[in-house]
Amino acid sequence: MEFDYIIVHYDEIGLKGKNRGSFEELLIRNIEMKLKDLMKSCFRESGHLTIEINAKADISKIKEALSQIPGIAYFSFAKKVELNLDSLKKEAVSFLEDKKYDSFKVNTVRHDKGFELNSMELNSKLGEVIIKACNKKVKMKSPDIMLKIELSKKSAYISDEDIKGVGGLPTNPQQKVVALLSGGFDSPVAAYLMMKRGCEVILVHFHNKNQASSSVEGKITKLAEQLSKFQVKTKLCIVPFENLQKEIIMKVNSKLRMLIYRKFMLKIASKIAELNKAKFLIVGDSLSQVASQTFENLEATYTDSERHILSPLIGLDKREIIDLAKRIDTYEISAMPYGDCCSYFLAKHPTLKADVRLLKKNEALFDVDKLVESAIKQAKAKVI
Repeated sequence: MEFDYIIVHYDEIGLKGKNRGSFEELLIRNIEMKLKDLMKSCFRESGHLTIEINAKADISKIKEALSQIPGIAYFSFAKKVELNLDSLKKEAVSFLEDKKYDSFKVNTVRHDKGFELNSMELNSKLGEVIIKACNKKVKMKSPDIMLKIELSKKSAYISDEDIKGVGGLPTNPQQKVVALLSGGFDSPVAAYLMMKRGCEVILVHFHNKNQASSSVEGKITKLAEQLSKFQVKTKLCIVPFENLQKEIIMKVNSKLRMLIYRKFMLKIASKIAELNKAKFLIVGDSLSQVASQTFENLEATYTDSERHILSPLIGLDKREIIDLAKRIDTYEISAMPYGDCCSYFLAKHPTLKADVRLLKKNEALFDVDKLVESAIKQAKAKVI
């Protein structure tokens, strides 16, 4: 069967009331930018979006792209049919004639209620024709094939497979955030969850070339490339951190170094957010997962941040995070060995209950503005 259309369904967008149109327009824009010459057009119909596919387009590429665009709940490759009973009967039989199956079910969805038959009546009419023409049996539970008929105002579409999408909301370029990206499992998942909520996520990685292996930057780029599949445009900033870390090591007790590292990372990320007109910082913190993420240490490091900090993983445990990493295909990349600059010259038993005043006292040992400005000037940015 050569498909000529795709029916795109959303769920959350459908609840947006008067704002629904603007979300649909965002989703159409994102689809157009992702599919490019694989499609002819994308337009709104009753309760869904319809994509007209270019002739000889690579279906597998379309499927991969659509399954990773936030805002899409599920989609179906479909055949367009004239909106009358005779055409539906003829095309339903034609649609099934080359397929291998013993049982089937017809499921009609009327996005527009103007058709002459209701859903149950049309299911019955088409079922009778298929039984007679194909000598197959109807099975209401777990049939071999579910023949789906979708009726819009002007056309009908026949399909037999719903392909799951990301869900959530479409990317809005006005909703920019900056996500701190390490080479671990957590931060890529945190970035993805914000992409799923409609944010355009700028990725920032802090790199110590003296301590980390030469493969780290390649690994971070791979993570950014994988995450880029979930938004239209992805900017990656790599910030050199080795000189700043040397100063911290010289002046700060090893039990507090991790927290001072993080304070500087948040300050640098806040400046990057300011330069890119991003509103929030995104971190991969999960409450009490590691020493730097205890209740008290999070309070100490988040206090006085120049940008509000969002932690989408805060209530998840490690298994839940790993499961998400596997689902979005960052797990294997994150599992690659690398040198983590955050583990550089730390105490065996770091502090678990840092005091905000003590961290401020340690920060006062540095020319913070000068160090942040230097890091920003040396940062490398690329669009993926």
